[in-house]
Amino acid sequence: MVSLAGRFTNLVFRLMPHDKEGEVHDYVAERKRNDIRPPRLPKGVSVEAIDLHNDQPAEYIFKKGNDKGTIFFIHGGGFTTGTAKERRIFTYYAVDHCGYNCIAINYRLAPENRWPAQIEGCYKAYEEVLKKGYKADELVFVGDSAGGTLVLSLALLASQRGLPQPKGIIAFSPLTDQYRDLPSHKGKIRIDCMLRDGVARGIAKQLFDHEANEEELSDPLVSPYYGNYENIAPIFLSVSDSETLYDDTIILYEKLRNEDHKVELDIAHGVCHAYPILSYMPEARTTIAKAFAFIESN
Repeated sequence: MVSLAGRFTNLVFRLMPHDKEGEVHDYVAERKRNDIRPPRLPKGVSVEAIDLHNDQPAEYIFKKGNDKGTIFFIHGGGFTTGTAKERRIFTYYAVDHCGYNCIAINYRLAPENRWPAQIEGCYKAYEEVLKKGYKADELVFVGDSAGGTLVLSLALLASQRGLPQPKGIIAFSPLTDQYRDLPSHKGKIRIDCMLRDGVARGIAKQLFDHEANEEELSDPLVSPYYGNYENIAPIFLSVSDSETLYDDTIILYEKLRNEDHKVELDIAHGVCHAYPILSYMPEARTTIAKAFAFIESN
């Protein structure tokens, strides 16, 4: 049964404005709407701005006594919106309850900045974190939605370029296959209160300044499902059974399980897309606890 908080959240998303067919989306206006007042800082938790490189501001959220490592957090938002500040509802909670401090990064957004600006920005940030003395085996990559895609892509890119793997990877509702139209992309539009038909209309259209071809869309950095995970860190995946990106998580989980990769999947019922970032929901807190328990066990 969906919690009261989960049902209320679904209703809020259903009542939000939705682009009509053929209407040009106003990303600037969306970003302004999303730039809401952040949650209250929990007692004992601090946040400060840090510079990883010139065009990549970030936040460091920390709590005295946290000794399990550091979360390297990449926000979602369809590659077009979102900030580290917007995700404080998750990062504050994780730092307060999970024993980890957190570096939450920002990256350049589409359509003003086209692919591969997003993944290259994340890679540069990871490089800088390592240069500052953080140990890879004490870092956990965490991301939601597009950020869930980017943490998977970042692990693959780090492997390609010779950077060490993190302690583990946590991806909430990632987009893993932009090459194929998966059944849930259209089949769950009616019950997806947040994304609706956004996935079916094609997220890649905002990433590229041209009609992306098959080779581009099946690139593992664009569609992590097609990656080689032989040397990649353990992966925790979560998804709601009521979202259009459901199949993206399922196909990656099945691929990893068939390859005997260390992987765990958590499926929640009836809640919104990328629900774990909304830490006021009981479903979110349950999945967050499972995610970090999995990381600690591997």
